Amino acid sequence: MPWKLKNWWRSLKKKSQIIGKIMKTIQVKTPGYTYPVYIGENILQKLNDLLQQKHKTRQTAVITSKNIDQLYGDELRNNFSREIQLVTLHVPDGETAKSNEIVQRLYTGLLENKFERSSLIIALGGGVVGDLAGFIAATYLRGISLVQVPTTILAQVDSSIGGKVGINHPLGKNLIGAFKQPLLVLADTRTLQTLPDAEVRCGLGEVIKYGFILDRNFFDYIDKNLEKALLKDKKVLRQMAEISAAAKADVVTQDEKEQNLRMILNYGHTFGHALETDLKFGTLKHGEAVILGIKCALQYQRLENSLSEEDYELGMRVLNRIPVFYDRSSINPEKLADRMLLDKKVKDGKIRLILLEKIGQYRIEPNGNREKIIKAFDILKN
Repeated sequence: MPWKLKNWWRSLKKKSQIIGKIMKTIQVKTPGYTYPVYIGENILQKLNDLLQQKHKTRQTAVITSKNIDQLYGDELRNNFSREIQLVTLHVPDGETAKSNEIVQRLYTGLLENKFERSSLIIALGGGVVGDLAGFIAATYLRGISLVQVPTTILAQVDSSIGGKVGINHPLGKNLIGAFKQPLLVLADTRTLQTLPDAEVRCGLGEVIKYGFILDRNFFDYIDKNLEKALLKDKKVLRQMAEISAAAKADVVTQDEKEQNLRMILNYGHTFGHALETDLKFGTLKHGEAVILGIKCALQYQRLENSLSEEDYELGMRVLNRIPVFYDRSSINPEKLADRMLLDKKVKDGKIRLILLEKIGQYRIEPNGNREKIIKAFDILKN
């Protein structure tokens, strides 16, 4: 049965006039735990008060990058009591931070400061910081508490919600990881105003994914407001963040461990992760890889004649309005097809693909055709 955004779309449309004046709370319900996702503008200073309702500790580590720390670190730290031991651990920007070397450095920082199982880690930053800090929280002393404070579109609408954390391996993205649900997620949409244009484009790749697979109304809203989002319109970005986060939370509630339904959130990612890995981490940003991956998925369906030409053209037209710059000459279609065999969704040696019945409705292809996959990459190259 096709998944729908239930009442979120209608309720958010009704609240569009006052949406900038409230903090939205979305509940993520998993079999063993329920936690809130708070979305709003200028809510970073509320973190300590919200935490007091969930967790008390005398030790907190803020894992962040130097750039994000300069922008928001003091504001976050100043809200905590002086009785709390606050430690800030910096990590490099970009996917290269998700490495065993950085993991060991962070473990050392926690050990040197004598962090205990009752301690807390706050991930302040984008998707990379959230993945990395979450992995540390899941594994240090076999697990300590985590709070996600995402500062990018991509992290606010996707990676901070649902508990998937991990690091990269030279052979693939996010192949070493765990599930670690946070105590809470606090997404201050004010942080989106300081994003570089490239990060805005990356985040919109994850936003548009929800429209493609889950709700045609949301896809049409994105189509209509895409240029406003690219220019960082506050109201549009806030609404996109709320709807996307609600969609992610609902899917995670139904399938926490990615056994079935949750894999649909990887639309475009199977192609995209192969591109991101093969073009070397850092060369192509994750959100950019997702956009290219969705293009490949659309092209794949065109090759097998399983999607209407109208939906193919519409999908490509919207995606082409989000500029992605990449080295076409570095694309090796056969190598990328081999790389896809390392994807987490592979089962019995078969590449499972998330595709579309139509825009707004997904389907799962249990055995992707290698030749058509190669051809889709070849079209992207040329």
